[in-house]
Amino acid sequence: RSSDLKARYHDEKKIIKDILRDKAFLVEVNTSFEDFVTVISSTKRATTLDAGNIKLAFNSLLEKAEAREREREKEEARKMKRKESLFKSMLKQAAPPIEVDAVWEDIRDKFIKEPAFEDITLESERKRIFKDYIHALEHECQHHHFKNKKHSKKAKKHHRKRSRSRSDSPETDGEREKEKKEKERDRDREKEKDNEKDKARQRPEAKHKSPKKRSGKDSGNWDTSGSELSEGELEKRRRTLLEQLDDDQ
Repeated sequence: RSSDLKARYHDEKKIIKDILRDKAFLVEVNTSFEDFVTVISSTKRATTLDAGNIKLAFNSLLEKAEAREREREKEEARKMKRKESLFKSMLKQAAPPIEVDAVWEDIRDKFIKEPAFEDITLESERKRIFKDYIHALEHECQHHHFKNKKHSKKAKKHHRKRSRSRSDSPETDGEREKEKKEKERDRDREKEKDNEKDKARQRPEAKHKSPKKRSGKDSGNWDTSGSELSEGELEKRRRTLLEQLDDDQ
């Protein structure tokens, strides 16, 4: 049963297409079903057609029309994009260069003979593309300004560092060697000064140093004033003291 319906729809759709071809009628996205039926019913071949199949055939042809329209719009958009690109290239190559504060009405006459100008037929479209170009130009200028400002700060900072390093360190090997020798001489002078100070401190100590006094028990009541005794004399006195102690016992 369903196969018969499908077969009948296929056959009747072919008849409908033939009628439309004979009438040179093309279903578009804005074609109404009433207009479609009027064209189909104007011939005797339509008397045997099923109303449901006529409706199905119309919907199928309308979907194809919509698909064609979408593809046409895409192609138009691609073409327009190419035209816009050529128009912007024309503006970019202008001599003298176009400034960010330029007004379209003041400069349009420079381009009226250019193919890119003629390809854009609507003046409103030319103005729109020009505004887009100026907007991009402003953005580019701001970007370069910020980049140059940042680069300038870095350059100044780097210059200050280099200037500082140059002023802090000698520029040639000869000057480095000279500075090294001067530092060594300064260190030698400091050492000499320190030695002089040490000697100066030692002299008064030697002058005011008094011999150590020994207790009467240790010295055996001998007078030890004057210069310090030598080791031989100390040993001699120690023996004498021991002998005295033995005699006492």
